[in-house]
Amino acid sequence: MKKNIKKFLDFSNILADEARLISLKYFKKKIRIKNKKKNGFDPVTVADIKIQKKLNRLILKYFPDHSIIGEEETHSKKSTYEWCIDPIDGTKSFIQGMPLWGTLISLSENGNIILGLADIPALDERYIGYEKKAYKIVNGKKTKLKIRDKNKISESILNTTSPYLFANKSDQLSFERLSKKVKLTRLGGDCYSYCLLADGHVDIVVESGLNPWDIRALEPIIINAGGFLKTWDNKKIFDGGRIIACTSNKVFKQCRDILNKKNPPKNKTKMGLI
Repeated sequence: MKKNIKKFLDFSNILADEARLISLKYFKKKIRIKNKKKNGFDPVTVADIKIQKKLNRLILKYFPDHSIIGEEETHSKKSTYEWCIDPIDGTKSFIQGMPLWGTLISLSENGNIILGLADIPALDERYIGYEKKAYKIVNGKKTKLKIRDKNKISESILNTTSPYLFANKSDQLSFERLSKKVKLTRLGGDCYSYCLLADGHVDIVVESGLNPWDIRALEPIIINAGGFLKTWDNKKIFDGGRIIACTSNKVFKQCRDILNKKNPPKNKTKMGLI
């Protein structure tokens, strides 16, 4: 397995390098933007598509028996191994010229995520996790990742990309309830918020309505940095959903209890009354 993971790690770095070449070519340039939603706004750009196709071609060339699940293109197979790709996590940030978007790459073996990589091209930062190892590479320098020692919600910094991206209004209200319990809440960040958690700058990241490609790559980075990552229902994050990433199991339980507390029903006016 150690021999295989080294091979997969080297290959994932090649994938990230290729993705970075494409994404930086289009970053802060005038490009066409398509909307994938009829109701709402879910942008996709030529950079998203080109990265997905390039990485898929490389995977299928060197590991033709592997399965691929991607935000923009999937090649599903019955395989021991499955790659999961988000070519640009944070496309909305990308098209606004914000530098916190990233490429997410993960590899699973029999349904267990064994390798995760988050590349943040505009900042020249890369975060990697596998086999009890978690580190970042910034300007070519490798540094070990370690979460902050915070066990109280009242002392914690909470991040989310935006509560407006949550799956429903109820989840938004739950997040607002948690936000009132922490020391500080910051919005924005996409995948970078999870990297900041692994690097000891953020204590809690909460999101809702995530897809597998939004979160799989971040699990090995956070877990191997000493953090904790589960769904609001205390399940594995493999299929996405409602996510809590934090510094410890203790903090997770506190967050889960607050988030899962039933929201009060809305007041309803009686018929005939103004």
